[in-house]
This record gives sequence, structure tokens and C-alpha cells, in this order.
Amino acid sequence: MRLSKMERYFQYVWDCLWIPGASFFRKTRRQIVETAAIRWRRWNGLLAAVLSLSASSMPGSVTVKTITADDPRIFYSDYVSRDFDTESQRMRFDRLLDVEGKGYRWDSPASRASIRTNSRSVRGVLFYTNKHISKTARNPVGLYAVDGRRNEHWTFGTKNHAIERPEERVVVEFPLSADNHFHDYEVIMPYGDSVEFIGFEVESTATVESTSVRAAKKRYVAYGDSITHGFTATRVDRSYAFLLADTQDWQLINMGFGGRQSQAADGAVVGSQSADYITVFIGTNDWQQGRPPGAYQHNLRGMLKGIREKQPTVPVFLLTPLWVSPNWSPPGAKFLLAEYTQAARDLVEELIKLGDSHVHLINGSELIDHHERYFDRVLVHPNDEGFAQMAGRLSTRISDVLRTNEICDEK
Repeated sequence: MRLSKMERYFQYVWDCLWIPGASFFRKTRRQIVETAAIRWRRWNGLLAAVLSLSASSMPGSVTVKTITADDPRIFYSDYVSRDFDTESQRMRFDRLLDVEGKGYRWDSPASRASIRTNSRSVRGVLFYTNKHISKTARNPVGLYAVDGRRNEHWTFGTKNHAIERPEERVVVEFPLSADNHFHDYEVIMPYGDSVEFIGFEVESTATVESTSVRAAKKRYVAYGDSITHGFTATRVDRSYAFLLADTQDWQLINMGFGGRQSQAADGAVVGSQSADYITVFIGTNDWQQGRPPGAYQHNLRGMLKGIREKQPTVPVFLLTPLWVSPNWSPPGAKFLLAEYTQAARDLVEELIKLGDSHVHLINGSELIDHHERYFDRVLVHPNDEGFAQMAGRLSTRISDVLRTNEICDEK
């Protein structure tokens, strides 16, 4: 059901007054808004009289203007790489690495497009492309925010949620502003789909400014496999990398790729991101595919060397594999998972002895309780509850390390 501007105003007011957990409402907020819309149409005169003060402040029929994706007033953040395609007039996000037959390079987990305007009505316009070609995994759910505030129900996505779906243009309807003040509007991309940005639509008389609220935030690069990518969180803000960055107030540059194994060459790409902090969380697929622990360690060493050649002192946190239920027995596994944990541990100890005081080991097995309730049916993937637990514990451990190092530096 498409809501009019008056009805979207009802939605905005409701969002402002909504108290999470108010279970005594039997109807969902959408049902309540739709019911109000029907009654408003049926008893227009009566409602207009009752809401005359509110209605008098609402904008009438207005024309809109498009702020195209290449407009310098749009601020982009939390991305690996981007470029404006002059033919399609869309901003493309590119993560530079890929997994064969998946197209994950073109996913842009939590990448953001933001603008600041005094327009009462604002829309974000996106295009879901066919570059994500995985036949086994997709998550198209993105988010939007106003003045940095997110709402549980402020999401967007394609109408077709099938893993294989046609291309689709999607319009994000921001809540109607209740005043003529400037506000920051932000679109946050999904973790598991290829999306390109077309631009913002605002009222033709509105003033538009650039917002750089995230520019000063530290850059956190999360490198890894499908767990870092976000699978199988229900949406992007429930993945561990997003939650960690949100807790620490960092930008997130997500370089997790579903199905990826350790590759030494990835280090140079990760190191080129000018990160303030890096997590490396790779090895589960090495174990599942039967790569020998020695070869895994060799690749890790090469990868960390590639990072160090670009960024000699950036803090790198190497995570060992998570606990995996004994009920999960991948047919390709030839070695014990514990052997990969030990290989990573030995490598970090070796690098520290060689003088690298900025590499740190984090025991992945301690990040989520050892119970299947915290995992997806594919038991190597955490669910939302598991990701939340993982992000909280990881944030604490990273903070402890950074605090300790800060104290040591002061001495």
C-alpha cells in the first residue's frame, strides 16, 4: 500500500513515539498506519478538523529535484572503492576481490550515501543489479537513518526476495520531516546484494548541503570469509562486523567474501585501505576444503606481510576459527579444526618475536557460547543472537588491547 504525504507524516509521528517492546498493541505499526490512512480517506473532513494544526504545517503538492549520484554534496563512506558510471548515471561500489561464480565483489556491505537538506520530503533511489550471481546466497535488506538515528522498521529491499531475481529499481521513502530544519539522511547498503546508487530526490525549493559526519571516524577493515561478509544474519546491522564498528563508532570497510580461503595476495589489497584497525578472520573454509594447516599458515604469513608492506604499524587482530558443533562434519575436511587455530597462534607468536608488536591473536572459540542455538542451520554460521554475542566479546577484547597499548605508549 503506497502512503500519501499526510499518511507518511502519521508514520513519522508514530516512529517518534514508538516504544520498543510495547506488546500490548495487537496490531503492527504498519497496520495501524494503514488503518489511519483508510479512516482519513473515509472521514477526511472530520480528521482534517481534528488535525488542523498538524495539517496546516504540512507541505502541499511540490515538485522534486534529483541530486544525482555524482553530486559532490552526497557524502559516501564505509566503502572499499567506488566509481561513477557515466552511462548508467549510477555510483558503483567495488570491493576489488571476488570469489569465482559469486559476484561478491559487487556487494557493498554497510556502504553509505548521505546528504543534508531542509527538504520536508526525501527519497533515496537505488538500483539492484545482476552482478551478484551467487545461486546459493543473497540478502537484499538495507537500512536508512535520519540524523544518525535508525529505527527497527526503517529498512528497504527488493520486492523479489528470491536468491535469483531480476534487476530492480528501489525507492527509499524517508519519514516526512515535521519541520523545515536541516537533517542528515543516510542510506546503508545491504550486505548480500549488488546495489548501485542513483541519487536523492528532494523538494525543488529545498537547500542541499554535504554532510561529512562520518569522515572523522576511524576506518575499520574487516577481512574474512562469509562470516565477516554477514551470512547468515537477517540483515546488515545484525552482522558482527557492523555491530563491532557501531559499538566502537568506526567506519566499516567490509572485505568479507563468502567461501573465501586464505590467500597471501589479499594482504596488499587489504593494506591499501588506509585502515586504523584491521581484523583478519579466515580459515574455516581452509578447514572445510582440506587445505593443510601448514599451507594455511603460509598464506596467512604472506597476507600479513602484504599488509605490513602497506601499513607497518596498523593494529591487526587475527581471529582464530569459531567453535563448530561436532554435528557439522564437512566431507572435504582432512584435518582437525584445532590444528588451524594452533597454526594461527604459532604464527602470531613468531611475528611478535620478530618485532611486530602490533599484531594480536584473539581466540575465536571464546567469542560465542558453545551451543547450536547461536548458529544457523549451516552450523559454521552464527545467527543474529550469535553475531551479537560475538561482536560484544570481540569489542571488549579489542578495547582491552588498545587500552593496554595506549598505557604502554604513554610510559
